[in-house]
Parts: sequence; structure tokens; C-alpha cells
Amino acid sequence: MVIKRLILIIFFCRTMACFAQIHCFARAEMDKRSVYVQQPFKVTYTIMTETWFTAPVDWDDLQIPNAFIIPFDRTMPGMFDVNGKQFAGIQFYFIVFPYKPGHFTLPAINIVATTPPVGESVAKKINIKTQQLSYVVKPLPGGSKSSEWLVAKDVAITQSWNRSLKNLKVGDVLKRTIVINARGTLPQFIPELKKDSLDWASAYPGPASLEDTRDEYDANGRRTETVTYLLEKEGNFTFPSVSLRWWNPVAGRMYARGTGVVNIRVGPNPNLGMLKTLKDSLNASQTPAAVAVAKKGPYLIMGIPWYWFLLYTLAFLAIGYLLITMFGRLYRFIRRRYQEYTSSEVYWFRKFEKSSLLLPALLSNLYAWWDRFKPAGSSSSLIRETGVYMDISVDENLEKYYKQAFGSSRREVTGEPSFKKEVGSFRKELRKKEKKSEGVLNENQQMWKC
Repeated sequence: MVIKRLILIIFFCRTMACFAQIHCFARAEMDKRSVYVQQPFKVTYTIMTETWFTAPVDWDDLQIPNAFIIPFDRTMPGMFDVNGKQFAGIQFYFIVFPYKPGHFTLPAINIVATTPPVGESVAKKINIKTQQLSYVVKPLPGGSKSSEWLVAKDVAITQSWNRSLKNLKVGDVLKRTIVINARGTLPQFIPELKKDSLDWASAYPGPASLEDTRDEYDANGRRTETVTYLLEKEGNFTFPSVSLRWWNPVAGRMYARGTGVVNIRVGPNPNLGMLKTLKDSLNASQTPAAVAVAKKGPYLIMGIPWYWFLLYTLAFLAIGYLLITMFGRLYRFIRRRYQEYTSSEVYWFRKFEKSSLLLPALLSNLYAWWDRFKPAGSSSSLIRETGVYMDISVDENLEKYYKQAFGSSRREVTGEPSFKKEVGSFRKELRKKEKKSEGVLNENQQMWKC
């Protein structure tokens, strides 16, 4: 009774603990699992609870190798349906711009939420781990050059001049400003424009400026380039169009846009002595382009840093070793218990109960049981023991069965179904007498100790 009460108390406590558990979880989703280099994809995290949030949700920074990550961490609350059940939730997302092809894994991040359990009003903090997601970054399509590749939703390109293009003459200086606004990409992905090669003017490109023009929903970028021209010949000339091609991930095709050509007329200039001075001045103003030293990241294995791969491998091997050891011990334990059971009196008596009624098989299984059950000092002959214990029904049936089974007749003889029940009753009587004798022996031992 005491054990039953303890079991009921434990079951009740566990049930109440289950009711008080916090049902809060997170879900990570990617809008694309296969993208081109520079093609952005959106990673959305949704934290849901069965009750409500009492404090702002906190989360780790998302870190992905070989990619730029733009966080949009303004949380958006809402109600979300999961398997027909409504949950209060908060959403935030990142836009990821991969810049290297390969197979990669979006790592799990830790999220801390504060929410009360169902049926309670006191909130508790809970740590949630998101699942890992895999994705593929495809190389550039055939025929595309990395120096000219751009992925964007839309691109606008404009140009302006520092002065009027009328009444120009040799020795005049023109400054051309080209602005590229790209929507849905980063400014550092906007490719550098081709340099002009003119035989009637010298071109002096200035340093490009990059500007991040993201809004609250998407990443956008602006690249501004300037070129200064020194007009050296007179005549009618054309500034070539500056064009840009980009891949639109929504439409799945390439687009191109340009500034258009600009025609000018350059007149003569009697004062050409200053032309060399202007040229020297413009050459001196050119600053050599700084060579960016690429920072080499860690060696990657299957898209993750080698040290994380090594750590995961060691953890996998350790868990595998523990599982193999545990299952090995469990197998040996089960095998040992099974061997003990197949050697026990209970096993052989059940085998006797299930045996055929044909006398050779019946008597063989009966004696196999008796060899494992007989009390100390008992005879191997079951007929003799049934006579000692005055079990007349078993004794008479055994004698009859022996004569039938080993007599001169060759026909198959079966025993009666009731014989198994009689042996079962005989077994119970032997068990009772054995327990009684053990009790008397224990009492005698206690008396001798006193």
C-alpha cells in the first residue's frame, strides 16, 4: 500500500509539473535554399509561446562564413497558427548575402524569452535553441564574369556634368559623375565601371564612394564614380554609354541599363601652352588605388570552420562510443537474464504445459522440468516422489503412461489434458512444503543464535 501511494504521489507531482511547463519554442525559416553568389536570402526567426511575453526577446548574433549579414532586428508581434492552435509570437529576420559558392550550414542560435507557464502569471526565462538549416550557393552562370556580376531587384544609373557641354574647346576640363542605385543588394557588390579609352581626351577616374541606403525592409546600395576628362583635340566626338548588367532573382533573368551616348563638339584653342600644365596637374592629383589585403578566414570543411567540424566529430565519436558501450552492456544483461530464465524451473514447467500430449514428448518435458525443480534429497524418479508425497492421481497416470509409451504397442498414444493440471497441483504442494521447511530452518537458526 505504501508503494502504491508513493507511485500515485509521484505521478501527481509529475502531472502538475507538466501543467506548469512553459510551452515556448522557436522556428527558423529560409525563403531560399539554393542561390547564386551575391543572391540574398531571407532568414526569419519566429518565437512563439502559448501565453504571452513579459520582456523583450534576446538572441545571439547570426554568424555565417563567407557571407555578409544584414540584421533587421525590429521585432514584429503577431498571432501564429501551429497545427490549428493559436500562439502569440515575435518575428525578426536577417538578409544574408553569400559571396562564395559551396554547401553551407545556417548555425543554430540561442534565444532567451521571458514568458509565464500556462495557468500561471509569474514569468520565467527560458533558453531556446533553433534548428540548423543547410543551403547551397551556386557559382556564376556560364559566361558570366565575377567582375561584372551583380544580383539586384532593380538598378538605376544616372550621370551629370560639372559644366555645360556647349562651347567646349581644347584644354577644357569636364567632370563626369555617374551614380548607380541598386535595390536589394549591398553597395560593395556593385561592380566597378569600365574605364574609358579615348584618343581625343585623357581620362582621370576619381575614387569611388559607396553608400548603404537600406530601408527598414530591404538592403540597398549606391555607388558613385567620377571621371575627369582633359579635352586634347578639336572636332566632333562621342562619350560612350556607361552600361550595367544585373541578374534579377525575382524574374530569373538578366537586365541591362545604361546612360546613353553623349555627343560633343570641341573647338580650337589658341592658348595651348597651358595644356601640358593642366595634364601634369591632373596626373599629380591621381591617387594610387589601395590594394585591399584579403583576410583569410579559417579552413572550411563541409561549409563550417575546421575547428567546429573537429568538435562535432569528437562529440559524435564520444556519443557513438557511449551508445555502443551502453547497448553492449544491455545486450549482455539481456542475454544473461535469458540464459538464467531458460535454465530455470519456471521456463521448463511452461514448456511442459505447452508440450504435445503425445506420451514420449510429454514425459520427456516432464522429466526435464523435474530435474530442475526437485527439492534437495529428492529422487530422480518422479514416480517414487509422487508416491512419497501421496499424490495418487499423478502416480497412477505416470505408471499408466510409462506402460503405454514403452510397451510392445507401436501406435502413438496421447495423455489426458487433465494430467498437466494434476502435475501443476503437485508442483504447488511441493512449493508450499518447501517454503514451510525453509521457515522451520530459519527459526532453528535463530534459536541456536540465542
